Amino acid sequence: MKPRFCLLLSATLLAAAFLFAPSAPADTIPGAEAAISKAESALGTDQFGPYGCEAFVAWAYGVPQGQYGWDGAAETMYQTLLRQGQMHADMNAPRGALVFSKSPYGAHIDIARGDGTYISGGVQGLKRGYGDGHNIQILPSPHVGSGWTYRGWSLGFPQ
Repeated sequence: MKPRFCLLLSATLLAAAFLFAPSAPADTIPGAEAAISKAESALGTDQFGPYGCEAFVAWAYGVPQGQYGWDGAAETMYQTLLRQGQMHADMNAPRGALVFSKSPYGAHIDIARGDGTYISGGVQGLKRGYGDGHNIQILPSPHVGSGWTYRGWSLGFPQ
């Protein structure tokens, strides 16, 4: 074989290897594994009350909720992340992502588990009597109330 042909063949094979190689796993929010473990330790409890989704997520991540406001913090976080260009609209939220939704009753935030399920606080505020009846549960969708709208996910808290 001619050297030029071998070089071209090698370059083509290398390009094909990069093109068809499995993609790297999606990025995750810093501290995601620790936050998910902490959140899962509260499953089946009523910590943070029926409307405590923001406080629950902030607690899991060790972030002071007060910097986002106590009332309506999920909406404040969502709007800030949207302005900062940090929101993703697809439904493939990676493990640990903050997932936002809204219903006629207000904004909501969950933590994605990366498998299509979500750890949620304030569940009974979304839908009384849902699941095991507790406020902290694993949900099959980012919101279980009626008339809800999926808003997207982010890999971090607002700056």
